Amino acid sequence: MIVKKTEHKWREFKGVGFQVGATGERMMVTLMQFKRGDRVGRHRHENEQAGYCLSGRFKLTIEGKGGLIEPGDSYLIPGGAEHSYEILEDSEAVEVFSPPREDYR
Repeated sequence: MIVKKTEHKWREFKGVGFQVGATGERMMVTLMQFKRGDRVGRHRHENEQAGYCLSGRFKLTIEGKGGLIEPGDSYLIPGGAEHSYEILEDSEAVEVFSPPREDYR
C-alpha cells in the first residue's frame, strides 16, 4: 500500500497536530508536528510507540525518566508506559504505533 501525502488524515491529540499515513492491521505511521511550547501531559495507551526525530528538540519522559530528543534520535515507549512531552522548539517526528491507535483512525 502506498499512501501519498495528499491522502494523509489530519488529526489532533491533546492540542498537537499530526498526520496519519499508512495504516495496516498491526502498525500505523504518523508525522507529529509539535509547536514550541506544546505540552502533552502524562498519559498511557496499550500501543507500543516508536519515534524518530526529524527536526527540533523536545523533552520526552517515559515512566518518570526524561531525556532530550534531538534530530536523528529515536525512542521506544512500551505499551502501557506512562509518558509525556515538553516541546522546546518546533519539531517533527515520525512515530509508529503497534497496534494502530483506533482513536487516530
